[in-house]
Amino acid sequence: MASLIARHTDPHGRLCCATCGGTDTFLQSAQAPGNGTRHETWIKGIIPIDTKFADAACVPFVFLVADAEGGDVTGIAFKYYRNAPSNGGRAKAKRSHGGPVLAQSQLLSLVARLVSAGVVSNRDWRDLLRTSNQRPA
Repeated sequence: MASLIARHTDPHGRLCCATCGGTDTFLQSAQAPGNGTRHETWIKGIIPIDTKFADAACVPFVFLVADAEGGDVTGIAFKYYRNAPSNGGRAKAKRSHGGPVLAQSQLLSLVARLVSAGVVSNRDWRDLLRTSNQRPA
């Protein structure tokens, strides 16, 4: 999975063609449980979350998502790829529930990649840190 992501993303995590380097966006559409409404998200990129073990059973990553095909990245969706499905079925991407826990180093690495990808700015992170340091103990 890691090599597939590396071949089809640019340095900022945007999905791209391995041959020409052009970027692309894909529509992910899913039916919400219960009320039956459809939820559509535009996937613009993938950022793998660094793991300590290269052969981990769960490979965590985030999709860079947008509200519109031509729009900027507006959020992330946590996912993981299970290399060895326990039920004998085919390996596939899974929703975030039940996925691996992120270590502090993995979270900080992801934050750095999100800043590099332009999902959030350095100023956003500085403002967040300033605000969190001003809260009463």
